[in-house]
Amino acid sequence: MNATRLIVVLAVALVLLPVLVLEATPTSGRLEGRLPDNAPVVSIDQPRGTVLDALSALTKQTGWTLVVTAPESVTTRPLTLQVSKPAGEVLDLLLDAGSLRASFADGVLRVRADATAAAGDSWRERWRERRGRHGSERVAFGHSLNVGAEETVDKAVAIGGSVTIAGHVRRDAVAVGGSVTLLPGARVAGDAVAVGGTVSVAEGATLEGDNVSLGGAIPTTVGSMARWAVGGPHMFSMWGFASRFTRAVLLFVIALLIAAAFPNPLTRIGAYLVNRPGLSALGGVAIVLGFAPFCVLLAVTIIGIPLIPVAVMLLVALFLFGFTVSAAWLGDRMPVSQEGKTLIKSVAWGSAILVVVGLVPWIGTAVLILVAAVSAGATLLSRFGRRAEIVTA
Repeated sequence: MNATRLIVVLAVALVLLPVLVLEATPTSGRLEGRLPDNAPVVSIDQPRGTVLDALSALTKQTGWTLVVTAPESVTTRPLTLQVSKPAGEVLDLLLDAGSLRASFADGVLRVRADATAAAGDSWRERWRERRGRHGSERVAFGHSLNVGAEETVDKAVAIGGSVTIAGHVRRDAVAVGGSVTLLPGARVAGDAVAVGGTVSVAEGATLEGDNVSLGGAIPTTVGSMARWAVGGPHMFSMWGFASRFTRAVLLFVIALLIAAAFPNPLTRIGAYLVNRPGLSALGGVAIVLGFAPFCVLLAVTIIGIPLIPVAVMLLVALFLFGFTVSAAWLGDRMPVSQEGKTLIKSVAWGSAILVVVGLVPWIGTAVLILVAAVSAGATLLSRFGRRAEIVTA
């Protein structure tokens, strides 16, 4: 046999090999065993149903016993089928549609999940579950939150803003420093909670849980503090010179009041800051970066929601104490009025310098936040000055 004939024979063998394999295998690779030669023609007309419904119809017409060990998430997949073919071909269609495998022996059809497909489905289900728990939770800080009519989320939380819902919230809707509004057609499966605001349910909206509105003087003040701390015009927005000047006056007065009311704690916090500047700065960064995730953790359960205003008040107190400590440190190093200098005088001089810097658009606000954050770290680590001073060797 010359080379040309050998090449032709090999080409013909390669072409016929798949045909021979298919002939030797009466059903697809998803079936182990051999179906009876006298398997009848099966007719299934199923406009709406599942893979399990079609398998049940198949075994009823063939007289086989059906045993299914596949997960319910696989067998309940929607399936529309209209077919009239031999039972083996119909079984192939059903196994492919459900990513299933089967074995047949002694009139018993045993159906199980395909190991490879099941692993992929399990990974996708776990990813969807994680996304449902985290990715679908809508959390807003410093501004209001809107859930559109076509949106479905697990949880809607706004800290320093309001929540307006037109779509579906599977769990709770929470607003700290704002109101919760359910528009017509909206649905909240959990509770609707507003701290410092109200809960409004329009006609045509559905609230399956509790309606909790914490109004009154104290919650409303807490709500205002939440807006001020995480997104109000005094901290992160620049609404012109008037708002910056108002902020400057407030910070100056508050710093003097803190210095007059808490002289000893401020002195100890200042000593902690001087002796541990790196640790204090690290604590300030932790406060800034960790506040938002901390509030999200509190908002996970209805029990933790009332603690969010407490966290906001603590954040405001830390930053105000931090601002005052930084002002005292800066004023103490001013080369003016060194004789008879007191803590209040130092705070007054330092606050005056800081608030003037804070009048500069954008940059001033960033400087105030940075200065207050570093000293806030010292305030927290020293437990508002209750911890003993650290003296370095």
